Amino acid sequence: MRRSRLALAVVASALLPLRAGALQDAPQPPKTPVFAAGTEVVLVDFVVSDSKRRLVGGLTAADFVVKEDGKERPVVSFRAFERPAPPPTPPGEAPMIVVEPPQPGVPFTGAVTVLLIDDGQLTPPQMARLRPSLKALLAKMEERSGGLAILAPWSKLSVARLLPGGTADLSAAVDRIQGRARESDRMFPVSDAEAIDAERGDPAIISRLTLRFVALNPGMEPDQAQAVVRGRAAEVAREARIRREDVYGVLFRALDWLAKQPGRHSVVMVSAGFAYDPDDTKQREIATRSLRANAPIHFLDARGLQGLGLFQGVEFGPSMDREAGETPFAWSDASAGATNLADDTGGVTVRNTNDFTKGLGELLETMDTYYVIGYEPPEHEKPGFHKIKVEVKSKDLKVRARKGYFDKPPAPGKP
Repeated sequence: MRRSRLALAVVASALLPLRAGALQDAPQPPKTPVFAAGTEVVLVDFVVSDSKRRLVGGLTAADFVVKEDGKERPVVSFRAFERPAPPPTPPGEAPMIVVEPPQPGVPFTGAVTVLLIDDGQLTPPQMARLRPSLKALLAKMEERSGGLAILAPWSKLSVARLLPGGTADLSAAVDRIQGRARESDRMFPVSDAEAIDAERGDPAIISRLTLRFVALNPGMEPDQAQAVVRGRAAEVAREARIRREDVYGVLFRALDWLAKQPGRHSVVMVSAGFAYDPDDTKQREIATRSLRANAPIHFLDARGLQGLGLFQGVEFGPSMDREAGETPFAWSDASAGATNLADDTGGVTVRNTNDFTKGLGELLETMDTYYVIGYEPPEHEKPGFHKIKVEVKSKDLKVRARKGYFDKPPAPGKP
């Protein structure tokens, strides 16, 4: 619990007015709706892509249909956003960027992004590979208007800046971020996903782990190994949930802060991800909180390109039985919780790539070309989850939007 309090204290110190209040002093947009009894409009932020995953702009409200719980709803508002292409640079001339400072009374039109570096779940080598790409992202964001907050709780990095012109010191700050995750135990290795399943009594996973521990520890009897499995599973599952709760605590506060900011909102979570847990109830609350803030949560999987499994190398491969190794879906299971969170909030997941610069660039593009549609929801007889589906009439295009929302807000005072 000490770790959680530290993380939230660091985040609280970060989410302050951006550079002498320049962002918070700007004119505020209409308040985002509270999804409870009496709701009038639900706003849905979404992107449209073609068959080559290129973002598509220039569409109108007539191109879309929005449904709640399978039934079409009246569209009451629609806005399309697209960053204009820069003017061509004459041959032989260097490009020039003219920055106009915000003027009193001029509406703030930029995007506000929270870049969450989940250093508690990144190993030192993973963070080292990420660092150049994060710096490249900052250089690209310098060309945009808006606001940027960078959070790396366990490295005690918490900064917020107004763009453009506010990232000069951030590149050096990124050098301070260190991965804090530990490498897997070599004698009794258990992944977070396996630990959660074993703790819940999954016989197939318990059997797999028992065979693994016997293979890695000559002389250990199956009965002994099974006892160790149960103990290790409980330990690893507990630690996995603590790390996940740390991330959730940061996300709750970041989303609440974003809801008070003008402009478009986004969260980019750079992480090794976390496993799906059937007992996780807070992911629903985060999905609903992100809808109130109109802030999709994007996920960049920092593990990189999928390679050989943990037990397929020369150290374990020859002696490790296939039934004792990782399951065929171990790689995706390890980050399924983070992937689900992105899907539920309408965010984009970038994974299975070592080109983090390109991956972060893809996420940045979703902040430039997007749509916001508002519709009238029906009256709900009782609180619960309500599915949202935005459909584009062209069969060649694909919409990415959040999956729905819970119309009963969390109790006051709770994250």
